[in-house]
Amino acid sequence: MNSVKKLVVNFRNAMGKSQTISFKDPDTTKTPSQIKTLLTDFVGLNLFQKDGVRSYETLISAKFVETIETPVFDLEQEALAAYKRR
Repeated sequence: MNSVKKLVVNFRNAMGKSQTISFKDPDTTKTPSQIKTLLTDFVGLNLFQKDGVRSYETLISAKFVETIETPVFDLEQEALAAYKRR
């Protein structure tokens, strides 16, 4: 079993369309206020555009999402283990 945490952030682009970005392995010790400040600074950087439209113009929301992965089987790993046993 493997647990993966992400920070999922929703924005509006310059055309008013919803945009989402995920950050893997976020620092979960930061307060909501600290996270909001960092994301507001990110918006101010104006790093991403597509066809002249700012991708992340307005910050809307952020949430931590935790996914628990439970492997059922992995044929590649089984084949590798069988090969090593030869």
